[in-house]
Amino acid sequence: MVESESPDLVVALKALGHPMRLAILGWLKEPDSFPPQDRPAHEVGVCLKHIQARAEVSQSTASQFMATLQRAGLVTCTRVGQFSHYQRNEEAIAAVARSVAIC
Repeated sequence: MVESESPDLVVALKALGHPMRLAILGWLKEPDSFPPQDRPAHEVGVCLKHIQARAEVSQSTASQFMATLQRAGLVTCTRVGQFSHYQRNEEAIAAVARSVAIC
């Protein structure tokens, strides 16, 4: 069973079930691999526009991907002005990995 502080395992696995969402989570491991931003990506996260460009999808599709990952607890969002910046939630990702390991 999933620990109480970890995201719901089924929701997390569904979020990871789409190849692009899984790829995005992988890309976010190296936030500095994205183009420069006003504020460093390792501090505030990667701007949605950079995720969108790398994924080669529309802004609305990128937003939907990130909303799904955020609902699953796998990423966090920080607003900087009008822009949303995303970072991996390493604690939640580790909790999902532990839960899968004991299944």
